[in-house]
Amino acid sequence: MFFSTRNIAMKKPKHGFTLVELLVVITIIAILIALLLPAVQAAREAARLLQCQNNMKQLGLAVLNYEAQYRIFPPSSHWEPGTVLTMGQRPDLTRIRENWVILVLPFLEQQGLYDTFDLRYPISAAVNAPARATRLSVMLCPSDAKYNQRPFMGSLHSQTAPLGDNWARGNYGANASMGQMYNSPYDPTYRWYFAAFGNSVGWKNNDLRGVMGANTSVTMAQITDGASNTCLLGELRAGVTDFDARGTWAMSSGASALWCHGGFHGDDYGPNCPHIISDDPIACTAIRAAFGNGNQNLGAEALVAEGMPCYPADVFQVQQTTRSLHRNGVNLCFCDGSVHFISDFIQVVPSGGQDPGTPAAYKGPPFSVWDRLMASADGWPPITNSF
Repeated sequence: MFFSTRNIAMKKPKHGFTLVELLVVITIIAILIALLLPAVQAAREAARLLQCQNNMKQLGLAVLNYEAQYRIFPPSSHWEPGTVLTMGQRPDLTRIRENWVILVLPFLEQQGLYDTFDLRYPISAAVNAPARATRLSVMLCPSDAKYNQRPFMGSLHSQTAPLGDNWARGNYGANASMGQMYNSPYDPTYRWYFAAFGNSVGWKNNDLRGVMGANTSVTMAQITDGASNTCLLGELRAGVTDFDARGTWAMSSGASALWCHGGFHGDDYGPNCPHIISDDPIACTAIRAAFGNGNQNLGAEALVAEGMPCYPADVFQVQQTTRSLHRNGVNLCFCDGSVHFISDFIQVVPSGGQDPGTPAAYKGPPFSVWDRLMASADGWPPITNSF
């Protein structure tokens, strides 16, 4: 048999990638993706941070427009007269009224939603259920999307059941007071410290008073530390269980305001406080258990790791500090409308060493840079470039 050299030349073997070469290419692509991914994530978080700051700017301007019209800031919380709110007693959760967010809705181009609320009734009443369930984009930080898209469902726990269901979430709270939210103190030694209502000693204490208290607030002229030195609004995080009321925009209490969030009390000090018993939301014991798969101790540690610890006394939102999912800090809106990113490492440790039992006669300055940012009339504005 004879073979043609021409036919042999036409049947040369074809070359392709070997298995080793293919694996090398895949490895190189994987390395490039791994190098690129952090940069992409950082860019996305920068965009989320910018959106959050823009939200705070809009909210701050709405509050300032409210003040310009009514010559006083809105109260952070409004409770019916006679509501029990003393140490050791639970308040009537069906008697909470409108808060600062509801009051400034007309200044957020939400007049229609404001008109939907029937303020003749408590916000927990069924007639107000559709309005309080409305999701407001301006109230939502995009970095907290894991939790702030889920409504608060009070019926899922006996202690929160009177509040009802379907409350939309929010991520911004009013600067209320560095005292706790009680109507009257249980111990005269602590009388200077509790700062809920306008006639309380604590609210009148300039070292504690913020801007928007419960059933009371200040005027711009009463912010004697200066609008650019005083916090108006701070970030909040949405509750980590469906019955965790933190970050509920229409709810009067620590759900939508900052209470006892400085160095005076010591266990909820400063931004993103990691103390294991810092925030005081209602039903904390159950929140811990839910977050620890039934084990409260494991749940307590898991909440610290999540950045949302709480105190298992199951009180109603009498203590709440500012929290966010931004890296190493939170956004604050000041009383001049400016928005600043505040580091978690701002000075928050009390410098004087006094405990919450400090008598009413004490007239010293707030203890830290953080405290000075929160108090509106302490007479000790923060040091320039200290935050």
